[in-house]
Amino acid sequence: HLMDAPSSPNSLPIPSILNTMTRKREPLRTLQPGKVSLYSCGPTVWNYIHIGNLRAALTSDLFFRYFRKLGYDVTYVRNYTDVDDKIIQQAAKEGVAPDQLSRKYTQEVERDYALAGMLEPTHKTKVTEHIPEIIALIENILKNGKAYVAKDGEVFFSIDAFPTYGKLSGKKLEDLDAGVRVEVRDGKKNPLDFSLWKPAKPGEPFWESPWGKGRPGWHIECSAMAMKWLGPKMDIHHGGEDLVFPHHENEIAQSEAGSGVAPYVGCWVHNGFLTMNKEKMSKSLGNIVSARDFLSEYGGEVTRYMLLSVHYRALLDFGDDSLETALSSLQRLYEAKQKAQALTKLRAAMPDQRAEASWGQFLAEAEAARREIRAAFAQDLNTSGALGALFKLIREFNRNLAEPHGSGTPGAILGATELLSVLESEIGDVMGVGRLAPEKALQDFDGIRERRAKRAGGERLSAEEIEALVKARLAARQAKDFKESDRIRDELAAKGVVIKDGPQGTHWEYR
Repeated sequence: HLMDAPSSPNSLPIPSILNTMTRKREPLRTLQPGKVSLYSCGPTVWNYIHIGNLRAALTSDLFFRYFRKLGYDVTYVRNYTDVDDKIIQQAAKEGVAPDQLSRKYTQEVERDYALAGMLEPTHKTKVTEHIPEIIALIENILKNGKAYVAKDGEVFFSIDAFPTYGKLSGKKLEDLDAGVRVEVRDGKKNPLDFSLWKPAKPGEPFWESPWGKGRPGWHIECSAMAMKWLGPKMDIHHGGEDLVFPHHENEIAQSEAGSGVAPYVGCWVHNGFLTMNKEKMSKSLGNIVSARDFLSEYGGEVTRYMLLSVHYRALLDFGDDSLETALSSLQRLYEAKQKAQALTKLRAAMPDQRAEASWGQFLAEAEAARREIRAAFAQDLNTSGALGALFKLIREFNRNLAEPHGSGTPGAILGATELLSVLESEIGDVMGVGRLAPEKALQDFDGIRERRAKRAGGERLSAEEIEALVKARLAARQAKDFKESDRIRDELAAKGVVIKDGPQGTHWEYR
């Protein structure tokens, strides 16, 4: 029986998550009270992963962190597909054995995940370590009359024996063009039938089975691995939206056909696609970015922020504008963190009545921001809404510091402590950003800007032009127009000029 509760184990709001199956937001319901079972489709390890693969991985990491924040005991399974046509073909190109190639790229993916600050799942599974489970599941599907064996020993799932096929993607069998959308092969009773077990070809890896030497089809692997570690039913299943059809559609069919239990998954979660500077990422356009290259150039914090600051289901343009937005946002975040940490180390000065009243109001705003962040996350992990609440609080923090006698008082120190708490416990715990030492993070951002400015070339602003913009920004701050102040700062940053505010005023430098 599904269990529902008015709040999570930590008394935080129960989240509503958009379920791909129903196309509706639904409150999280778990099979067991206080526990969440989560499966995420991982990469096929035939090469380095690209930035779209990393977005999918970070989406599952986001859900894992969030469910843990809510106090659930989470069993999180992420797989590696380590036997596949692409692996066999790439191994032949590189002149190595397929298992050697898959081990190499599994290690490289692990490196990328570590650079991106991902948490370790409960179980990391590989197809080649679950062959007995795959064979047993196929035998059950055959026994239940939902599959058949062709003459050459290939085992096919019978679409005609599963009347609800298409319920996840919404596709109707009569609308699918067999000649275009599916591979037509000899031995199939229906062109839409898909392979559960493939007979071995000369030189390919194989395993012994009741149907002869062969290897698993692509779809059956996830069913077998998920069912081994999570059982015939699970709470959340995640993947990129490109997997909805046919991979996840086929996974539902074979899982429910093999176990006789439905539904296989309580809530299906899919993250959106990436574009590059407003163009679709594709090999033909040559604009696919490897995760390794981007992580090496910009670091895990910037990469993580770029990929998580937009809602996980939204189309994300991964280009110059989003990079500049991430850099500017992180710079504001870490400068506020730096100021707050410095304040908390001060001995409190004599209270100033006006300043203390202002900081008292800030504490109320901090509590409101905390509630707003939690409410945003509870609405289908709305990370952009949560960050909006954080930056609104940071603006108020900076405004209070700019007031006469605004820093160094007991109220200011309390306000700084509260800002750090909101940043760490509400944003850091869920999104995994904002947790670096400010000095090191700001130095890294300056280095990124310097490298970008050198590559961009072009004319540099004159000192007079920069001074004029700095004065305009100061005027905006004094008028409490912090939106305009931030805009001028971002304009300067985009041209390679970094401005820094300190007790002695504002200074600027080229990076």
